[in-house]
Amino acid sequence: MARDATPPEGAPFHRRALANDPADPVAWQHAAHAARAAGDGLRAIALFVRAARLHGDVEALGRQIGEPLSVAASQALARVQDGAADAAATLLEPFARLVPPQGSLARALGIVRLVQGRDAEAERLHADAGSGDCGLGVALRGIARHKADTDVLGTVVIPAHRMEDTIERALDSVAAAARVYRETVRDPRAQIHVCVVDDASPDETASRVLRWARAHPEQSVALIANNRNQGAGRSRNIGAAAGLGRYIWFLDADDYFFERHFVLTATALDHTPDAGFVRTGMQFDSIDHEITPAWREASELSYPCNLCVRRVCHDMIGGFPEEAPFHPAVADDVAYGRALHSLFGGVRIAEKTVHYTMRADNALSRQRQTMTSGAKPTEQVTSDPRFVAIEILTQRRIHALKARRDALLRDGGWTGPPFLRAEPEGPLPAPATAPSETWDAPRAIDLLAVAKEAIQAGQPDRAVAALTRAAAEDPGRTEAWFELGLLAHRLRRDRLALTAFRAVTCLHPGAAAAWCNLGSMLVDTDAPAQAAPRLRRALALQPGLINAQHLLGRANRRLGQGRQGARELERALRLDPMRPDLNADCAEAALALGDSAGAVEHARRALRLSPGLYGGHAALAAALESLGRPDAALVAWEWAIRCNPGFGEAFTRRALSLLTRRWGPPPAPAPAGGPGRRLASTVLGRNGRFANQLLQYGVLRLYAARHGLTLEVPPWLGRHLYDHDDPLPGPALPRVAEAEGEAAVTASLRGEPATVLADHDVSGYFCGDTTPLAPFKEEFRALFTPGRHLQSHADALLGRLRDAGRTVVALHLRRGDFGWGRFWIAPASWYRHWLETVWSTLDRPLLFIATDDPAQLREFAAYRPVTAGDLAEPIAGAEFFTDFHVLCHADRVAISNSSFSFVATMLNRNASEFRRPDPARRALVPYNPWAAPVLI
Repeated sequence: MARDATPPEGAPFHRRALANDPADPVAWQHAAHAARAAGDGLRAIALFVRAARLHGDVEALGRQIGEPLSVAASQALARVQDGAADAAATLLEPFARLVPPQGSLARALGIVRLVQGRDAEAERLHADAGSGDCGLGVALRGIARHKADTDVLGTVVIPAHRMEDTIERALDSVAAAARVYRETVRDPRAQIHVCVVDDASPDETASRVLRWARAHPEQSVALIANNRNQGAGRSRNIGAAAGLGRYIWFLDADDYFFERHFVLTATALDHTPDAGFVRTGMQFDSIDHEITPAWREASELSYPCNLCVRRVCHDMIGGFPEEAPFHPAVADDVAYGRALHSLFGGVRIAEKTVHYTMRADNALSRQRQTMTSGAKPTEQVTSDPRFVAIEILTQRRIHALKARRDALLRDGGWTGPPFLRAEPEGPLPAPATAPSETWDAPRAIDLLAVAKEAIQAGQPDRAVAALTRAAAEDPGRTEAWFELGLLAHRLRRDRLALTAFRAVTCLHPGAAAAWCNLGSMLVDTDAPAQAAPRLRRALALQPGLINAQHLLGRANRRLGQGRQGARELERALRLDPMRPDLNADCAEAALALGDSAGAVEHARRALRLSPGLYGGHAALAAALESLGRPDAALVAWEWAIRCNPGFGEAFTRRALSLLTRRWGPPPAPAPAGGPGRRLASTVLGRNGRFANQLLQYGVLRLYAARHGLTLEVPPWLGRHLYDHDDPLPGPALPRVAEAEGEAAVTASLRGEPATVLADHDVSGYFCGDTTPLAPFKEEFRALFTPGRHLQSHADALLGRLRDAGRTVVALHLRRGDFGWGRFWIAPASWYRHWLETVWSTLDRPLLFIATDDPAQLREFAAYRPVTAGDLAEPIAGAEFFTDFHVLCHADRVAISNSSFSFVATMLNRNASEFRRPDPARRALVPYNPWAAPVLI
């Protein structure tokens, strides 16, 4: 028992009152007034907040703490004016921990955060301040506009002199390549800047650039006009100096890029941090089929327009030489390349991505006959004093660069790619011939052995970078392409895997295994029409190749040729009757043709050979359902889930079986659309589980509404849970490859021109950036209102949740089927750290944890978390619903890297804050569910 049960006589009233009743809000208010009278504004606010938690009068709290908060805000802004932003933050942060920043406190703290460079926090605080068009808002909009204008990947520098007839073609090629880059990386905001340097053209070159730029406001373009002719090298330096972004490309105004130029070059540098530059192949206009290999090699290693260089590397070597011997346009590109190659390693890509135009007055046109003859690029050596001077100046530059490199290595301060330590020696080739070099092809930095070591060490990104580099530097190296294909396929980087396997077939067109691998990749990427001829070629080369026969059966079935596909599968099974996966596929094929008994026989044989085979249990379950044995089928579906809980079909079929038993059949399907008005997604319910199915369905419904189409889908959870009555799939429609369908749907929702997929069967996971969906957020949300069977259950569990706390903080900690590839697990400590920073600022907070691993609850025991089991009995078949519904309605949400919780936040209209784990920052970071990728 306490020694002093009551305060001594003479103590202030509020102390005596609190000693008798610690929950007396009036006493706490008296204590707060006393603290304020003593000049302790921070303690006064803390006490007023404590009182408000007891009496619940939020308006009274606002009146009581408004004055001290305003005083603190004014003091902080004065310190900002004095250049002491950190001191201002120190003053305001304790207040922000006590009460959620609003009004003057939010505005002042927002200004402090903006001055400190913490722009995202400033944005949120500005919204909380509700101060409209104040100085903070104007500053934030200015920064956002500046970022949109300047946050670019890199700059294309185009020197132009008397190019009025071709400059618009060059600009068109840049815009087309930039569009393909955005589509490939699935980032609609990715920008590439263009800087045209008009070198005192006497014609309409500059005016045509301006006309083109005004006609293409979506493309960032700058025009710089020289008042006197200074040559291509000086003009390139001017453009690079005014450029934006981390990469620089060069393009002559009479040449043009092919569409994959940015995709290949930027991706190569993104994935190869040790490389300073990338060089691609060139198409030499009308002589492309005649030019000798030696001249092609020499030209491609010195031409600036097939080059993508890191800005730091360009700046390090000092750009193109501008001294008199190099002007006008004599070997400045050769000297530039020599300097670049002397310091940095690079990537060589064989694909032709630039078209060189032969003009009467350019270098290669003048040497057309030599370039197509047997003469070697280094045979025509001249002793012209000008070229001797060029060699001397080039050696002078390289010598100075070596000294600068050595100083940087000694003193530190270099943050670019690593320098080469050994430089190629020898004289510069004579500039009287085509621009060329004796320098070897860009040297390998990462070898195949390094990639294999990285794979063994569990570093897949490093391995991909090494293999990409090895294949690019030696395009004839089959092993590098093959290993790259296997690794990319394992990581679900389908485009890269297809590129690699295609390269192997080109190198070994007589190898059946190469064609089989390519066919397998095309089947996996839902391109059966492309897969079938490759697999037939593999079988023509090696008739007994079981994998090719098996995959050809799968491809034909996906193409709607069920009987032919079943025959192909039976042929494969005769070659190897002990293959469990083949037996499972034969079971599916038999069931599709109406032979349920044969399907059961094949499925049971598959399971005798491999009891843990998901496909065997799934095929058996489907066959048993068709035979009218729902109980046995349900057991088989549950076995399939145990074998692979991440697969969608078993999850969906089990849920439908249980929900039908509980509630009966879902609403009757609506009539199908007429010819030309149909859109199907026959894989809905098979690809992805609950929330990803919502995402797929929602996106396709939005797309169908935009184009006046009727969406047809098979039985799926939305029919039972949300009372959807879409038509069931009618006669088979042509299937669209997943990547192609996703791209077309997303482009349409962005408002871009795209092929309308009427009368097609479309699939996709749609886990990219949600920005294109943002204009349709309310339409999307309206699709997922709990249906007639679910509504009362949903309302009741939210009522119990709100009775337990005023501010609901929900965490999603997914563990069971996560921990591989894209589905990585964030540590619980990241969530605890975030809770520690916000918990004390919340009004009667309640922690809800959605998790498939109850052991995680121990990590948060201090917060006395609530789980789904505390709120409602689970619905058989929709056991996940309570977790999902709470995530949809919580006030603060922190998710896993999972579509389950991400889609819930897309539907959440209440929350003031969304957080997700970021592996780069190793913490929870804020995000906008309508402007972020679903998975990172």
